[in-house]
Amino acid sequence: MIEVCEECGVPTMVSGGLNWKSNGVISLAASPRNRMVFFESETLDRIFGGIGELVGMPIEHIIIESRRRETKRYIERAFPPEVRRLIDSKESSLEDRMARMSPGEKETLYATMRVVTQSIIDIARNYGYGQQRLSELWESGEEFPWRTQLVEDPYSILFISADNLGSVEAFEGVEMQVRYERTGENKFRTEVFPGQHALELEERLKRRRYDFKPGDISYDRCPQCGIPKTVSRRIWDLEKGTIIDGETSRRMAIFGPFSIDSICDDLEGELGDAVPAAVIESTRRYIRSAWSLDNWNRDGLTFQQMIAVRGLGNLVRFEGDREHLEMRIENACLHLPMAGAVQALVELAYRAESSTTAWELSEGGDLDLTITVKR
Repeated sequence: MIEVCEECGVPTMVSGGLNWKSNGVISLAASPRNRMVFFESETLDRIFGGIGELVGMPIEHIIIESRRRETKRYIERAFPPEVRRLIDSKESSLEDRMARMSPGEKETLYATMRVVTQSIIDIARNYGYGQQRLSELWESGEEFPWRTQLVEDPYSILFISADNLGSVEAFEGVEMQVRYERTGENKFRTEVFPGQHALELEERLKRRRYDFKPGDISYDRCPQCGIPKTVSRRIWDLEKGTIIDGETSRRMAIFGPFSIDSICDDLEGELGDAVPAAVIESTRRYIRSAWSLDNWNRDGLTFQQMIAVRGLGNLVRFEGDREHLEMRIENACLHLPMAGAVQALVELAYRAESSTTAWELSEGGDLDLTITVKR
């Protein structure tokens, strides 16, 4: 049973594990330099698909490789010491050690792995990742049942596959690969199996780090758990593993932004300087086609809150006229999707068919955007 706040109904794993800070960052309580975003998840696979079309090649393997690293790091940090001692070893893989275990040791291992796997599924349900379930392999006596997962209505099938891959790698201590198949309407089966990564990606997938600047954003918060009330007004369905924005009906999820930034960096390394423009354009096209202007045509203060509650940074500059808009966002992340989203929203607000975007991201995490409309 997932525990929720009696006052606002938000899972206590969310309110206790994440901090909505005054500088536009959602930080992990256990690791304040690491951040999450609370973002419209339907955007993810649509943007990824659009990027692939624009660059003319499939990019799924890059997305999965990058995301699985973030998951692997997160799961390794989340293991309690007694679990880490049981499943982790620098000397050999879990598979090798299982071959030498007694029946009693194997029974202890399987019981532990089932608890850990279920805990990861519970995290996914709290964060809006979909309705994941243990597979039938747990009951049929398969040797590695944790390698297979079932999911319905995933927030992103690419990220779910990568999440399962990273989790298993954290369990077993060896490189793995993953495949997924559709088993029904919005139902999938993911299977992880031993195999090497794409080694050419190893050196380029790096985190972008900087010291977060302070801010003065304030939230009206739940008096019991402290979560911003605008977050609690989303609709959590913990059985289905979904979070819905009641105003827009859009699906949301909580996830780490570093993997998306790394995907963009690695795509640029693979395919060249045209990639940032492809990411921005793919986002612009999707936002223009799928989002309504109704909740965005507002002033800078409202826009600051909308960015901050999503953990995308702190809007400190918002100036413009009928022909252009200039913005600065401190502590920025997802800077390329942000540029495309803002471009689309400016076009909608200004009733313009097209525009140009100029952007610059400083080493200190400041994103400067200038959108100029075309008449």
